[in-house]
Amino acid sequence: MSLTSDIDLLKQVPFFDNFDNDQLRLLAFGAEMRAYRAKQVIFRQGDLADSGFVITEGQIRMTISENGFDLQSQVLGPGSLIGEMALMAETRRSAMATAIEDVKVIQIRRVTFRRVMDEYPELAAIIHDRVAGRLAGLVDDLEKVRSKLGHEAEEEMSLEEAEAFVKRG
Repeated sequence: MSLTSDIDLLKQVPFFDNFDNDQLRLLAFGAEMRAYRAKQVIFRQGDLADSGFVITEGQIRMTISENGFDLQSQVLGPGSLIGEMALMAETRRSAMATAIEDVKVIQIRRVTFRRVMDEYPELAAIIHDRVAGRLAGLVDDLEKVRSKLGHEAEEEMSLEEAEAFVKRG
């Protein structure tokens, strides 16, 4: 794929909605094209994560397992971003990714993503606000579930405490 086609694909990924052409060009220029064969494991659940992947061709199955049993599975195709949290913070993979068929991806390493954020601090602020909003929504959803289960906590967790908890993961 060419740099132009990589940029065009990245434009279609909702996570990159706020990126302009110059920002996407920097991201695409620093990214790497990878190809995986059918049934090849791309990464395993629990692996350290240092990059995100945008699928350009083919399909990938994401599988969450516990104690040897598959609990949840999802199939993702072209235009899907896998591992967006790994772009921003040191984390571990929450699922295993396996190529269902021959797959091509754009691999974006955290170091590349951070360079773009350093170059465009206003974009970094937008991404930060979006992620903080999603985290706040997750905390609200967890509070609703907890209250429905009748296990009200004596103290509610603040957003900062929730962020620290998630980072410790």
